[in-house]
Amino acid sequence: MTDHPLKTPANARSTPLVIRERVWWLLPLVLWAAAVGLSLTLQVDKIREQSTLVAVEGARNMFRMVMLTRNWNASHGGVYVPVTPETQPNPYLDHPRRDLKTSDGVAMTMVNPAYMTRLIAGMAVSDGGVVFRLTSLKPIRPANLADAWESRSLEAFERGATETVGTESSPQGELLRYMAPLKVQESCMSCHARQGYKVGDIRGGLSVSQRLAPIEAATRAGVRQTVLAHAAAFVLVLGLGWALLEILRRRWLELAEKIGELEEAHGQLLQSEKMASIGVLAAGVAHEINNPVGFVSSNMGALKDYSKTMVALLDACRAGKATEADFVAADFDYLKTDISDLIRESRDGLERVSKIVADLKDFSRLDQAEWQEADLNAGIECTLNVVRNEIKYKAEVVREYDAELPRVPCLPAQINQVVMNLLVNAAHAIDERGIITVRSGHDAGWAWIEVADTGRGMSPEVKKRIFDPFYTTKPAGKGTGLGLSISYDIVSKHGGHIDVTSEPGRGTTFRLWLPLKGAGPVAS
Repeated sequence: MTDHPLKTPANARSTPLVIRERVWWLLPLVLWAAAVGLSLTLQVDKIREQSTLVAVEGARNMFRMVMLTRNWNASHGGVYVPVTPETQPNPYLDHPRRDLKTSDGVAMTMVNPAYMTRLIAGMAVSDGGVVFRLTSLKPIRPANLADAWESRSLEAFERGATETVGTESSPQGELLRYMAPLKVQESCMSCHARQGYKVGDIRGGLSVSQRLAPIEAATRAGVRQTVLAHAAAFVLVLGLGWALLEILRRRWLELAEKIGELEEAHGQLLQSEKMASIGVLAAGVAHEINNPVGFVSSNMGALKDYSKTMVALLDACRAGKATEADFVAADFDYLKTDISDLIRESRDGLERVSKIVADLKDFSRLDQAEWQEADLNAGIECTLNVVRNEIKYKAEVVREYDAELPRVPCLPAQINQVVMNLLVNAAHAIDERGIITVRSGHDAGWAWIEVADTGRGMSPEVKKRIFDPFYTTKPAGKGTGLGLSISYDIVSKHGGHIDVTSEPGRGTTFRLWLPLKGAGPVAS
């Protein structure tokens, strides 16, 4: 089978292996085959057991019918039947009136229960049906002597067994054999008292035998139907299951592709937001750098002019032509003072530029992209310096830092990004002039940074949506609506959270919480 055309390296990695690779589908197939095989085995065993139980129940019924016949005979003290070639007088019946003649001269002979059982058994054999016979360990009739299987059954009856069932080979094939005991009743004592039996003793049993072939034939038919039913169920579920898995696979791959596209679009939007932030920073930083660079450049021009005057005076001195008037004309004392001031001012300006560059470096932490123990207060301060141009015309910044704030495990550049977003949002929320208060603090398990402004505030409806991607209250084209969403994601990945309190006209306070211990990358 070929892979679905939607499968690409990007979405293949995001699709579970059991869905992506069809070879794993063999596992549920094997489990299904094992379940069907187990069910089939149990059903076949049950069919065989049921067939055997039916046959055994038939033997029990045969035993009951024979016993009813014997009891009827015994209750009448035996019955007389005409003597025929098939029904001769019973030589083993010791009875004074065994043989009689009717008034019209028909010879009659008594048939007792045992003889009747033997005669009925003969008819059953001739009819090709079930074979049964009386048997005993001490028979009056030698032919009734128990065989090996019957002897074991009779011994089991003596130990309390109520019936026995088994199979045995014979010249006619495998036989299913059943046997139940015959107990001595009062009507039996006339014949069996001299053998030492008492009422209630087991004098023998009735053995019922039937060929297994018809039973096995019926069993095979049931097994065949069960096999066909299980095979049909196996193939049907296999086909449906495979089709459903294929549909699931295709849908999953399509979903993975869409997710890939969404992630790519999300990445592009994040990049756009970062570029927008960089644009804001660039404009502010450029303004902050241009001021000191401007007056340093102006000072360099003045120093250049002063250097020309000083060089001219030195040349005149070297030639011996310099006079006191020349020094007075050049205002030499002013030059000395002003040159010192210009150098000091230029040095201060360059230090200001150096400080801005250092703060930019600390803000982005370009050389520290790994998790580390960070000083949040220092990060807040460098972020304030970076966004100074965005804030200085809108608000006064009040700093309330926790001097004992411990270092916090985090990605400093990302936390600085969150603080910058909160500071810029706070400045934008102030219409004229206000106050932005930046606080830090901690408790036993958490560190927190708070940015509070005295701006417009938010309604409950706006507050509910501020972390939604693309949601913004700014005019069209003035914002992407991703700043707070990105901030929320960053803090969540650090194992923290952001709280917001705000009322219309009373300002807004954002507090971000970061865990002090056990922090690390949190899967998104």
